[in-house]
Amino acid sequence: MSEDRLEQALQAIKNEDVSPEQLADAAARVRKNLEDPSSALCSEFQSEIHDYLDGQLAANRRMLLEDHLGRCPACRARLASLKGAGNVVPMPARQKPGWQKWAKWAIAAAVLLMAVYVGRDNLDNLMAPGGPRATVASLQGSLYLVPSGMLQVGAPIAENAVVRTGPGTHAVLRLRDGSRVEINEGTELSVHAAWSGQSIRLQRGDVIVQAAKQHRGHLRVETRDSVASVKGTIFAVSTGFGGTLVSVVEGSVAVAQPNTNVLLTPGQQAASNPALASSVQDAVSWSPDAQNYIAVMASLAHIQKQMASMPSPLLKTQSNLLQYMPPNMIVYGAVPNLSNTINQAVALAEQQSAENPAFSQWWNAGAGQELKKLIGKIQSVTPLLGDEIVYGICVNGSTVPVLIAEVRSGKREELSNILNSLNTSGGDALPYKLNDSLLAASNSAVNLEWLITHMGQGSGTPFAQEIASRYMDGAAWLLGIDMESIFSESFTGGNKALASQKVKHLFLEQRNASGIEENEIAVSFNGPREGIASFLAGTGSGGAAEYLSSDCIAALYMSTREPQQLFQELTAQLTKISPTFQGEFAAAQARMGIDFSNDLARALGTESAISLNGLSTSGPVWTMAGIVNDQATLEATIRKLATFMNAELERAGRTERILIEQEIVDGRTWTTLKPSDQPVSVTWTYDRGYIVAGSSRGVAAKAIANRNGGSSLPWSPAFRQQLPVSVGLHPSGFAWLNTSGAFQGLEALIPNPLIQKMVAERDPILVAFSGLTEQIRAVSRTRLTGMVMNMLLLRSLDPAHTGSTQANAQSGML
Repeated sequence: MSEDRLEQALQAIKNEDVSPEQLADAAARVRKNLEDPSSALCSEFQSEIHDYLDGQLAANRRMLLEDHLGRCPACRARLASLKGAGNVVPMPARQKPGWQKWAKWAIAAAVLLMAVYVGRDNLDNLMAPGGPRATVASLQGSLYLVPSGMLQVGAPIAENAVVRTGPGTHAVLRLRDGSRVEINEGTELSVHAAWSGQSIRLQRGDVIVQAAKQHRGHLRVETRDSVASVKGTIFAVSTGFGGTLVSVVEGSVAVAQPNTNVLLTPGQQAASNPALASSVQDAVSWSPDAQNYIAVMASLAHIQKQMASMPSPLLKTQSNLLQYMPPNMIVYGAVPNLSNTINQAVALAEQQSAENPAFSQWWNAGAGQELKKLIGKIQSVTPLLGDEIVYGICVNGSTVPVLIAEVRSGKREELSNILNSLNTSGGDALPYKLNDSLLAASNSAVNLEWLITHMGQGSGTPFAQEIASRYMDGAAWLLGIDMESIFSESFTGGNKALASQKVKHLFLEQRNASGIEENEIAVSFNGPREGIASFLAGTGSGGAAEYLSSDCIAALYMSTREPQQLFQELTAQLTKISPTFQGEFAAAQARMGIDFSNDLARALGTESAISLNGLSTSGPVWTMAGIVNDQATLEATIRKLATFMNAELERAGRTERILIEQEIVDGRTWTTLKPSDQPVSVTWTYDRGYIVAGSSRGVAAKAIANRNGGSSLPWSPAFRQQLPVSVGLHPSGFAWLNTSGAFQGLEALIPNPLIQKMVAERDPILVAFSGLTEQIRAVSRTRLTGMVMNMLLLRSLDPAHTGSTQANAQSGML
């Protein structure tokens, strides 16, 4: 029924005229039904009163009878007479279920919890310490308390108080915990305190925070689209219309931005808008202390350089701790006792402190003191341990961290006292078990007990046997991962794609090869390499690499299996993933008139190399060389592709075209392919069975001259000095980064002499690859710390670097 019709019916009932006689008759009938005990309903219930009194009435009927007794005086009188009581009978109370006894308390508890949850921020704020949140430590210019007026040095800043800097102003605030906040001109912020920690709410502008160690909670810098949280470090935050940029100078900062959470380390940035990313040097350049920040990083880089030149201690060729390996260990790491290395690092830091005033200030105060305390704790323990320390992860329904080390003879009691002292001095306690010869530790008492009872049960596994063989090669440190277990169905939840992989183990090692340190990453397989893993050939002649210039910035050389066979295996793999791929690919080939397997893949050889030589106004300057088995087929295939693309452009109504031009210079034929609407082009020719291409004819001609003149990259002193010995005479490939070439021409971007010194001290990076039957190895003489430093320097000096994703962690250097 519609609402209108219902309204009409109700109105008709209200307007109906009823005579007084009809109303009296209706009232009499109702009274009779209520009072007459002979009514049918009363008769039905009164017949059950005896059973009700005897407790034999079913529960559902008892509830109905009690409900009726509450409304019917006649039936209550009947009940009273049967019980021998008076005429007035109280209405029987319904028995409440047992759970209702606690309902009111449950409701009260729920209301209390809800109140606590809803008001948790207020409670957090109420528990904050009293007093001012910050004071003005120093001031150059005008600092305003909005809207009250100007502030002077020493002025307190209260909760919710908003401060603003004027033009040309530089101010420093000192927070309650000793943290130091530098404020740039045109900045507006407020400081807030709570039980969970302090927060700086930055509305606009730039700050550099030197956070003191937080004993409770975190120090946060909050903007409209970002939150940066720290325990103790140096970092910068800038925010404005375009978004927020967080830059880390020292320590680590957790940054939360839209759709991402990242943990930044020194030299890295996070931008809520990728266009904001620049370098840490730019981010702190407004500060009067910018040179101090740069000087600190220069000293740290110098220490790293000196540490890299010192030989690392080696592990024993036969481990004493491998026999204690527990079962289900998926990560196994071993390092030598670094007591002497730590002492050397401290000595170098003290030397830099004497030579560099800025570093001395950092080293002897604030974060430097915290680092000294940590080093002191390590130094108190390591001299009491043996020559080797093993750590790792086991899986036993849950993750079990493992640490095992030998105890030096007669040092058990001293070690126990130190560990107990460290456990009671603050921070997380380390559950450990100690005897005269062995120390075992984990992250909880339960996991420690499991470790103790299962020691040695994993020492006979294939993973343990592979680890033992790595020791025999003379590793300085090693980290092994049991990929076979990780990719098994029990670990991947039945994921067949992962479980079907034949990856066996992954090892990262540092070893001493012929007196020279080398770092290695090795991936081993269960049986011969197959599919994509088999693309790398066992050896390479290096002929294609000889076309690369010795002064190139970066280069990549690779020797592969036969391209036609690789192409067929790749299409077979794609067909397994998508059954329709084969048909769709065949249709595409038919439209283009090209058989990629028999035309393009068969025409190409097994070696190729490419290099980046520099930058120009029209784009990157590059060189490429590769073996060609069938020059005529390759040329015909390229022209077919260009013709097809032009037809597609014409069909789409577009005017641009792919142009192919040829010219003969000094008896050599040069072919150039270029889009009609773009300044970029590809020019190539053929030399000794290789295709030699470049971004221009001059670049490609220089590549041929490099090979003929003997000035190619593989024969340069810098390359050969970095070439790992363990890859043999014929590595399968290599990757090269020449930091001197990478930074050449960028001096205008780094006028600071300290930065220039760091750049000059960077060594080139060379990683060589070798493909064995059941293994792929990547080896380098560059230490991992040196690689990281080079990457940070290179990215920080790239003015075009804007990042690829929102809030991407951008590596940058001061």
